[in-house]
Amino acid sequence: MEASIAAVLLYVLGLLVLYWVIRLAVRHAIHDADQRRSREWVVNVADRVSRERRI
Repeated sequence: MEASIAAVLLYVLGLLVLYWVIRLAVRHAIHDADQRRSREWVVNVADRVSRERRI
């Protein structure tokens, strides 16, 4: 009986760790995508606007 409770607790703990790792990976990926998008915006939009203002 005690061994089965320990096995269930270990299984639940493993799932929690797996959930946390996936959550952090997704969060990191979203952050990277936002940074990439903002860099692309600066290159595509801000440079064009500054060129137009110089003319």
